[in-house]
Amino acid sequence: MAAPPRRETPWAKWVVVAALALAAVLAFGVRGLLSARVTQSRALALLQAGKPFEALEEADTRLSHQPDDPHLRNVAVQAAKQHVDALLKSREVGEVAIWLEDQLRRRPYLRPALQPRLEELQAAARVRGAARPTAPAGQAR
Repeated sequence: MAAPPRRETPWAKWVVVAALALAAVLAFGVRGLLSARVTQSRALALLQAGKPFEALEEADTRLSHQPDDPHLRNVAVQAAKQHVDALLKSREVGEVAIWLEDQLRRRPYLRPALQPRLEELQAAARVRGAARPTAPAGQAR
């Protein structure tokens, strides 16, 4: 005895197409999320290894395209703060203020967290500049 002919319903094809489309969208979304977490993990590892500038660069590779990732932004802010602290041990305050100002211009996602620190550094540089003795006329410092 032959099997009865299979009857296809028109909506069944659309259900399959919709399921495949949803799977593709979810796969793409998860890939992006995983990529951000991998970048965050690498940046944190660099930060813990005492390489704050490298950590900032690593975080920036993703944040320059997706600045709204709060977890990665927090890592970048911590990296920038630690790098500022490291620079202050070996450079003049004014130089560090210039570096930070450049970073805030290049990486606007850092501005909300680090603008107050920049203002502190600029004020300290002005105070140090005013406290330096001036050379008498005709003499170079």
